[in-house]
Amino acid sequence: MDIMNTLQKLTEIGKSTSEKQVLINVNEVFYVWDIMVTKFDIMQSVKIVENFITDIDLKFIAEQVVKGLETGINDMETIMNNYGIPFPERPPVGSNATANIEDFSEKFIYAGLFEGIQSFFPILSAGFMNSTSPIVRKVFKDHLLVTIELQELIVEYGKLKGFINEPPVYKA
Repeated sequence: MDIMNTLQKLTEIGKSTSEKQVLINVNEVFYVWDIMVTKFDIMQSVKIVENFITDIDLKFIAEQVVKGLETGINDMETIMNNYGIPFPERPPVGSNATANIEDFSEKFIYAGLFEGIQSFFPILSAGFMNSTSPIVRKVFKDHLLVTIELQELIVEYGKLKGFINEPPVYKA
């Protein structure tokens, strides 16, 4: 599959942004933009709650989520710049949110991280399935794999801390 990615990169050499735009489809443009908006939304949520995390393990997980989001944002920005896709509004870099620490329990913060990562699966997989550009498809695939790894980390932490609301065991 990397052969097709390389071929598209070779095809794009020396082309203007408008000439490159015919090499991707409108679905890809939508999913790149939608993924960027979602990454911005989740990043803003994580930045708000990370100041309230006291558990070292949860702090590590939040850092991994931020790293994954930053990588995704950088990759989406590259695609957006390369193909002239308009950027969504960027959220603030940090947050000076004031709230009572009691409002942000570890379980509440965990649930936000869990749901935030889960929200990427539908748009990343749909983006991948609807992509015909090898370059864009590879970015979707790479971020889907990173999201799977983050989900595994978050689920195992949730099981360890008793934060996962596991369904009852099925006995035949």
